[in-house]
Amino acid sequence: MSFIQVIVLAITQGVTEFLPISSSGHLILGSWLFSWPDQGIVFDTAVHVGTLAAVLVYFRREWIQLLTGLASNQLVEVDDADGADGAVRARTLALLIVVGTIPLAVGGLLLEDSVEVNFRSPESVGWLLIGTAVALLIGEVLGKRVRSLSSVKLADAAIIGVFQVLAVFPGISRSGVTMVAGLALGMTREAAARFSMLLATPAIAGAGLLVAIDALSGNNDADWGAAAIGAVISGVTAYFVIAGLMKLLRNGSFKPFIAYCAVAGIAVVIARAAGA
Repeated sequence: MSFIQVIVLAITQGVTEFLPISSSGHLILGSWLFSWPDQGIVFDTAVHVGTLAAVLVYFRREWIQLLTGLASNQLVEVDDADGADGAVRARTLALLIVVGTIPLAVGGLLLEDSVEVNFRSPESVGWLLIGTAVALLIGEVLGKRVRSLSSVKLADAAIIGVFQVLAVFPGISRSGVTMVAGLALGMTREAAARFSMLLATPAIAGAGLLVAIDALSGNNDADWGAAAIGAVISGVTAYFVIAGLMKLLRNGSFKPFIAYCAVAGIAVVIARAAGA
């Protein structure tokens, strides 16, 4: 990989990981647009690990309260409301995250090889970006947006977790589908985004662990220097994107992301059909 490719793809990952527009899809499209060789799953995962650091730092209060409060089952503040109305017990929150992660862990392992072989083309990404736009539109129109994160139950977490499995396909946004699921369950945009961010931690960490195991077995020839640089750049970028997204969703909507996914997806499909 060239240095320019590393920088462009790492910034792309940092910008798109937590916005509902599919980071993995954009990494593939970036290589296609500039006629770069596919950067491979190891680089993809490395820059995802960079964004993992970003979400851990941004939500450090919640994670510190969760980890230190498990023994005593203390309250973890998860909403803007003060007191118990904006909090959930540490063990309950941990269980919600586990339940929301299990479907992805199982589905990801089952679908990994098929996705790697069949869904890393620009055409697939284009069509799936259009699908992301449709999903966001449905969530935006039908969501009641009245429930806080502290009202989420185990059944809600399981449903959101099932939706998260779709994110193994490049072009389907992980944050997008989990936020849409939250909106469909009546959550506010900010609450759905916050739970999506919390679910991102085990999701990204699990992907990084799988690649590390693969690397130790000697089954790839990845450029680990490029991967390390990409992780740092994507992490710094992602931190500022998370901060901006959380502010936007307090008073804004998903309309800009719906328009972007639809236009980008249609443009890619047309370009590929024309032989580009």
